[in-house]
Amino acid sequence: MPDLYIANKNYSSWSLRPWVLMQALSTPFNEHLVPFKGGAGASRETFMRFSPSGLVPCLVDGDIMVWDSLAIAEHVNAGHVNC
Repeated sequence: MPDLYIANKNYSSWSLRPWVLMQALSTPFNEHLVPFKGGAGASRETFMRFSPSGLVPCLVDGDIMVWDSLAIAEHVNAGHVNC
């Protein structure tokens, strides 16, 4: 099942977009909320573990990492998600 790494959906519309799409398409995924400030997960090194760009949103689908809400949407819509 793919892993979707996102920031708080209330403050990051970029994170909200792939989440809404995957929910609307009933695509199963594991959601990981990554905080930007303070607490665990805030360091750049932590972001780099799941996102080569160091940015969210990022979809990790097996060996494939897709980081950009439009690119994630294209990946999901093309049916490339491994569930």
